[in-house]
Amino acid sequence: MQSRFKDWGDARVFLAVAREGSTLAAARVLGINQTTVSRRIDVLEHVLGVALFEKTTRGARTTEAGKALLTAAEALEAAALTFEALAIEQSLRDAPPIRLTAFDNAMAGSLGKIIAAFSEENPDISFEFIASERILDLCKGEADVALRLSPAIADERLIVTRLGDHAWTYYASKAYAAKNGVPKAYVDDLAPHKVALLAHISSKRRGVMRCATADDLRMAIAAGQAIGPLPTFEGDKNPNLVRCFPPPYGSTLNAFLVTSPDAHKRPMVRKFTAFAAPILRRYFKNFG
Repeated sequence: MQSRFKDWGDARVFLAVAREGSTLAAARVLGINQTTVSRRIDVLEHVLGVALFEKTTRGARTTEAGKALLTAAEALEAAALTFEALAIEQSLRDAPPIRLTAFDNAMAGSLGKIIAAFSEENPDISFEFIASERILDLCKGEADVALRLSPAIADERLIVTRLGDHAWTYYASKAYAAKNGVPKAYVDDLAPHKVALLAHISSKRRGVMRCATADDLRMAIAAGQAIGPLPTFEGDKNPNLVRCFPPPYGSTLNAFLVTSPDAHKRPMVRKFTAFAAPILRRYFKNFG
């Protein structure tokens, strides 16, 4: 005999009315309107051929027939929740890692702490960090989430969360400053000082020390081989460095957490960015 009971979701509606005592209260719990709840109960009673509720001045009272069906309805609910949990577990097992990139390894360390805290609550989500001195193309799938410093994000396809802003200026080691002094203001040519710059930064200055990575640039400054630009949130907290001059005009950059359109479709990526953004905002607020 073919079953007339086709919509398993009606068992959920039945349970909500039985537990809450009225279609109005059940509608609030279910997030649907009262008319829909009443209609689905009417349809369910017609399909099953029994009255499930008696209408009273206080709402809806479960009939004896309805009470007899409660245990079976609860079993359906439990099975549905188990089904959902197993599906989520399977999706996490099969999901690729969230691939992250940052503007340099210093911020990668900050992201690492955030990932560690996030992973305590979400141990099934894996991560991969992609180190690169160039800006990766998220829309081409080179990474899923990026932490960037920029005046603005030009690509309108990207999902962008602004975290704050910060300034940069030039720093020198204390030993360098004691021996050579430091420039008092930012000018195009900082001669006679040797300046450390990343290799991809164009400059017509004399005496430029080219650095392949941000770590190389930091090392050159810390070792007293040159002066060079650093974010103020990094340079100011290093006790072995001194500012050469205040942040020059136009030195402020915005910090963004950027997600590719495809990655943003993944619930776990959205969950991570929602977790990370407020922590990073506090970071840039403290050191901006």
